[in-house]
Amino acid sequence: MVDYIFYLCVDILIWLAKITGISYEFINILIFVIGYPLFVIFLITIIHWQYKKIKKLNKKFNI
Repeated sequence: MVDYIFYLCVDILIWLAKITGISYEFINILIFVIGYPLFVIFLITIIHWQYKKIKKLNKKFNI
């Protein structure tokens, strides 16, 4: 099952490479070296913002 998912993802990356005209390796770099870290930073920012909002609401209602 893991092999199937891995090769499916590789096929999708190769398909994207053919459509966009850039290499498989560059798409891989865009996704895992640039895209994923930006996504994680975005999620951490949302978590921090929500934490501050909850803390503010707790102070308001004395919880």
